[in-house]
Amino acid sequence: MSRVHDGCIAMSREDQVSGNISTQSMWRLLLSAALALCAVRLMVSYATGLSLHGDEAQYWTWSWTFEFGYYSKPPLIAWVIGAATSICGDDTWCIRAPAALFQTATAILLAGTARLLFDNRTALWTGIVWLTVPAVSFSSLIMSTDALLLFFWTGCLWAYGALLRRPTWGAAVLLALCFGLGLNAKYAMAYFLICALVHLLISAQARQKARVAATHLIAGFGLGTCAILPNVWWNKVHGWATVGHTADNVHWQGVVLHFNELGDFLGAQFGVFGPVLFVVLLLVIPRSRRACQALSEPARLLLAFSLPILLIISIQAILSRANANWAATAYPAAAILVTSVLLAQTRRRWWLWGSIALHMIVAAGLYGAVLMPGATARALGRDPFQDLSGWDQVAYQVTDRMKAENLSVLLMDNRMMIASMAYALRDQPEIVIRTWNHDTKIDHHYEMAWLYSPSVDGSRVLLMTPHGTQSIESHFTKVKELPPIGKVDRVGQAKNLELRVLEDPK
Repeated sequence: MSRVHDGCIAMSREDQVSGNISTQSMWRLLLSAALALCAVRLMVSYATGLSLHGDEAQYWTWSWTFEFGYYSKPPLIAWVIGAATSICGDDTWCIRAPAALFQTATAILLAGTARLLFDNRTALWTGIVWLTVPAVSFSSLIMSTDALLLFFWTGCLWAYGALLRRPTWGAAVLLALCFGLGLNAKYAMAYFLICALVHLLISAQARQKARVAATHLIAGFGLGTCAILPNVWWNKVHGWATVGHTADNVHWQGVVLHFNELGDFLGAQFGVFGPVLFVVLLLVIPRSRRACQALSEPARLLLAFSLPILLIISIQAILSRANANWAATAYPAAAILVTSVLLAQTRRRWWLWGSIALHMIVAAGLYGAVLMPGATARALGRDPFQDLSGWDQVAYQVTDRMKAENLSVLLMDNRMMIASMAYALRDQPEIVIRTWNHDTKIDHHYEMAWLYSPSVDGSRVLLMTPHGTQSIESHFTKVKELPPIGKVDRVGQAKNLELRVLEDPK
């Protein structure tokens, strides 16, 4: 039977015998749950009335043109949004729909991986666990690179496990496709190579199987890596924009240790993966060589594809900072591992079911907060989604002011506001949006692509900014102050945006 030894789970062959559920029943139950939850998420997204987040709106503006790269990310998210909007238009629900669809597909693919390593019962509950993980419930409502990355990461995990089990060219092609597309979704896909190396280092059996599958593995990873070469070329042509942005995110500044950042990052993981699941994951970490030797081969593989990522991002947090989602690729393998541990004994299964119930309550609270702004504002004292509302009204007011002043160029200096206004003004093609760069450094996509040029855009513009305007006013000869615009969120809270008509650049 399964046993916890020195903080590490060791699984016998007996634990891997299929549970009392047929393959057909397992897939029927999982698909029913996955499609039902996906439908709920799509309906919530449709009913919210929330505008796009600044990052989402930025990705949407990227999708206007087909490129092999964009300022801060590889190109896949823009391609996916472009494909979605070509089918169902530019409404917010349509732009966000791929997130819910990809997370649903990830759960199904992850169940297939769990079945490859364990049994039908583990596969079913792994899929359900993934569908209800707090980060997945949240990520299914926003269009981000993580939804794409996690799907292709999980596809790579299945293909890698299948190749070690029995090398086939079909699995090698799948590995190449998923690895290549994953790299084009987010550079964090490269962690997969590190995890594979760790797996080969800690498992003699894996090394033996990898020798047999060496040609297939090399072909899969090699061809997949070739898929990122067009993005490398794009970066070279554009001054290594994405590479520079990634380096800025890492933000190392000498040997300065930030243990408070590590605490914040690790604390956030209880919310990302769920408190019960994250605690169990920490408990299964081997604490001695003997414990490592007691690991089953599936457990070795799953730990190798989760713990190194948590360690890398924890080091990053100590050296600078780390966002909560930067370790997202640790959790597909961790979901399988933790599910198998909790299913191993009857008394542990209650923790699994309790964790799923808790996550469902959290998801209901999240979706309720999205759909009922008044109740949420009364409970929290504010609307947590206030930045995602009010932009349509701002766009109407800006359009009226620009018509009254006979202006066609709207100038801004805030990336998130530029993106939000670009989406809000999507039906006003006569308005040209431009950004102001306060220094010579390119800090975001719009400073690279939408930079204001008097010789091209004219000498009269409307400046809109959420902060002081003097640093920009000083570059123009004539300045006319207009009454500010109030951006009012869903519960009536207002935020003023300053307006100036600027003429004759110095």
